[in-house]
Order: sequence, then C-alpha cells, then structure tokens
Amino acid sequence: MQTYYQMPLDEVCSLLIGMTRAFIDHFPANEVAADALERGSLRRTLEAMRACAGLSRRDDTDVELLSAVLERERERETLGTFMVFDGRDDRDLGAVGEVQEMLDLTYRRQAIDACVRSLRRITHIRSICRALIDA
Repeated sequence: MQTYYQMPLDEVCSLLIGMTRAFIDHFPANEVAADALERGSLRRTLEAMRACAGLSRRDDTDVELLSAVLERERERETLGTFMVFDGRDDRDLGAVGEVQEMLDLTYRRQAIDACVRSLRRITHIRSICRALIDA
C-alpha cells in the first residue's frame, strides 16, 4: 500500500471514487439490514458516500456504521470450528507441525468478509487522500 503515497493526488482520488462506487454497487444492504429503519440508514449512508467518497467529511462515521453492521452479521455466519494439521510427516519423528483451529464459514460470511476487506481498503485510501489534500 506504500505505492498510494507515491501517486499524484488526482489519481489517488479517482481510485478512491471508483473503489467507493464499486463497493456501493455490490454492498448487500437488503441482506445485512436488521429492519427497515436500519436499511434506510444504510442507504442514506451509501448515497452520501457515493456523492463524494467521504472526502468532504473529516470523520469516518459512515465507515463506522457500515463496519458495525457487517461485524454483527459476520458473527451470525459462523457454523463452528474444525481442526487442521499444518505441518509435514517426517519418517523419523512422525507428524511435525501444529494443529490449528479453523472457523467453518458460510458462503454469506465469506461475502461479508470480502465487503469488510474492501471497506478497510477504502478507509486506508481515504486517509491518504485526506493527508495529501491537507499537505
């Protein structure tokens, strides 16, 4: 992510706007909203983000709201855990490695994780844009 600091301001801002619009187009607002009030709040937040990618604001309340909703939904989409052996089988010593506990995730959880990663990347690029604008 160091390369974003080396890009000109107009390129970083256009990248942010494009990423934000793509995120908004693919955001599953109807699936993650708990009720109609929250759905309306999410839609207003997304439309405000679409307008200026959050650059005109000095806070990240829009990202915090989206993150809170996504985190709540992530916790509901874990089926359980299973054990996975990470290592190798040595002829002399036997199994060498460790057993790790992995989460058994639904497909919806994987989609929500992708949204969370995209939102974190948008937040990072937004902070770089703000820093470049302030400089």
